[in-house]
Amino acid sequence: MTRSTTIRARGPLRLLGTTSLPGIARSAPQARAFVLRVAPHIDAEALADIVLCVDELVANACEHTASGLGGKVTVIVSAATEVLRVTVLDDGGTVAAPRVRDDPWGENGRGLQLVDALSTAWGTHRALGGTAVWAEFRVPAGLRTACSHPCPL
Repeated sequence: MTRSTTIRARGPLRLLGTTSLPGIARSAPQARAFVLRVAPHIDAEALADIVLCVDELVANACEHTASGLGGKVTVIVSAATEVLRVTVLDDGGTVAAPRVRDDPWGENGRGLQLVDALSTAWGTHRALGGTAVWAEFRVPAGLRTACSHPCPL
């Protein structure tokens, strides 16, 4: 099941940053650190949920796609007014689209349950020979921390 709603952005998404990482488990912490670097203007509590979801999406890409067989994962962070979007692009190799598992006692499938619960919307689409899994997070103006440079949100 993919939950997708209309983007709540007021205006086009602006790219905050992109990085490509090896398709290995050690890339998940690097992806979290990358998001923290490109979105320092977001409140720490909101950012904690976002990086948890990034960790899950990167781990899924490394475990369930060709990215984990010597490939790579690409993390893209973009923003619009009150919205932060994170996209994880894998190298493909799976037939089924990512979905939330219905079995609460299952050994797998909890990562997308977290993404579903913590994001305002998420979805998937085919991209560049692989799959892009994106998640959007509402970042209200009141949750942003002060920053010394012009904030992109």
